[in-house]
Amino acid sequence: MAVILNFDALPKKQLQLIETAQELFFNYGVSRVTVEEICKTAKISKMTFYKYFADKWAIAKAVLDYLINAGLKTYYQLLEEPIPFDQKVEQILMISDSRVHALGSAYINDLMKPDSPLYEYFTEQQKKMRELSVEFLQQAQEKGLINTEIKIPVALFLLDRLSELLNEPGFIQIIPDIEERAAEIAKFFFHGFARTSLNKDADQYNNLNINKGERAYETT
Repeated sequence: MAVILNFDALPKKQLQLIETAQELFFNYGVSRVTVEEICKTAKISKMTFYKYFADKWAIAKAVLDYLINAGLKTYYQLLEEPIPFDQKVEQILMISDSRVHALGSAYINDLMKPDSPLYEYFTEQQKKMRELSVEFLQQAQEKGLINTEIKIPVALFLLDRLSELLNEPGFIQIIPDIEERAAEIAKFFFHGFARTSLNKDADQYNNLNINKGERAYETT
């Protein structure tokens, strides 16, 4: 289980700087934002800024941790929700999509540049988030919610591909509402990997034929 940090325990001005930097980074990226702009927008002195952060990239790391922490809190709360598995998949898709859109392309691009001071850290955090997805699917499989014959890496790969379809223009044209699209994808995923409903139907069909055969035999 990943560790959830208590950002609420931070000094008020430090948290204010993080939240201000987050808004600026999302809109303009890290590279185009200066420490001066962060301080001016937050109405906090540079002296106070450097009390908490060594430089712009240090606060950029704090922003990333802040975002990941919020995501983890939502994720673990979702796991405790007494709702069906397919609805949890739907919610995870929605959360992932909203997080990506909230980040903004400029911020993501800055983090993903190989020469970015945060590239290795960002990559490491992505790996940890992926491990959480594996954990989620493994737990579902252990509870019998996913076919035990399905390989988890395959399920994860396909879930990633399905997530990419959420904002596919052609899919949007078919289903304009994002919540309905997420629900359809979740149902598709669930019924594709769930407890082999097709096999159950086949068993029922075979049992029905066997029973018919037995009755026919008894009447002869």
